[in-house]
Amino acid sequence: MIFFWAQTPDGWGIPGIHGPLAADELDGYVQSGVYLIRGNGANLLIDTGNWTLPEHDNGMGDFLVSLLDREKNPLKYIFITHFHYDHVGNAATLKRRYGAKVVCHPLDRPIIEDPLFVTRRENITRFGLTPEAMLEDFNLEPGESFGLAAPDIVNKYWNRPVEVDQTVNDGDILEVGGLKLEVIHLPGHCPGHVGLWNPATRTLYSADLMHYPTPLGPYPIGDAKAHARSIQRCLALEPELLLEGHGLSAYSQASSRRRLLHMQMQQRTTQERIVHCLRRVAGQPLRIDELVAEVMAIKTDLDYPVSTGIGERRCYAEACVQTHLLWLIEQGEAQRVKEHGKVGFVART
Repeated sequence: MIFFWAQTPDGWGIPGIHGPLAADELDGYVQSGVYLIRGNGANLLIDTGNWTLPEHDNGMGDFLVSLLDREKNPLKYIFITHFHYDHVGNAATLKRRYGAKVVCHPLDRPIIEDPLFVTRRENITRFGLTPEAMLEDFNLEPGESFGLAAPDIVNKYWNRPVEVDQTVNDGDILEVGGLKLEVIHLPGHCPGHVGLWNPATRTLYSADLMHYPTPLGPYPIGDAKAHARSIQRCLALEPELLLEGHGLSAYSQASSRRRLLHMQMQQRTTQERIVHCLRRVAGQPLRIDELVAEVMAIKTDLDYPVSTGIGERRCYAEACVQTHLLWLIEQGEAQRVKEHGKVGFVART
């Protein structure tokens, strides 16, 4: 597998692809962006990409080793932005090879150390909600799950645990070879989602903040309100470079600002379309799957049907709409109703 890589003011980076179809999640055509920050005598790696599965020769592990073996500095830290498999896949291999410390946010640590944790009740109940309450808005059929959280799928494709050596919170500083790198907590995509800010080069490593649709998981794993705050936080930093978890990123202050404003616009438009759909039917409750058909009528990269165990649903898009609906309820613009055992939503006048 050939990966494109390029020099950055801090070191080098490998842009992360994200395939547009569900099959891409399983055959490796989903990779996080991976970035090296080179200090004076020590390096830090941000994320680790996907691994090579036995049936697909397209993991990033061997390519990363070939680059890291050329570095003169030791690798001090492996900074994991969040628990998603395409960001954690090679962390254990790289930790063993280079003796680096694995760093992440405490909210994502349980899944990074045990990926099957994502399939257990405790992953939800730790946020004060039951899985049944979290999923009630989606009107699932008996025996139906929501997305690719089945233990057999996670165990086969994404079970690459790594021991975390250090957790970090918003505002913490990682010192790497004379550099002082600031941890920026950017929740919304998931609870423990963190970026890294290098004030020396005004480079912001924003991880998956720029995904659309985002949030990809139902509340409280995804949080549209928190995501909006995270976008605003990044705008306030006025980065010269915005290096993202997927895609080719932005390479000037003006383009970084436009990129962030575009994501802000996408989120705002999502809410506006939801409100428009609810108001148009004048008090008739709409289910989330009905709203998705109109709110996200145009195919986006991450909006595709995934297995629910007994069928398929557009789970990522539905989760995005649900998190926005909950924020609209908080703002007094929507209301949740339950009729005949089904959950729907109406506009508040």
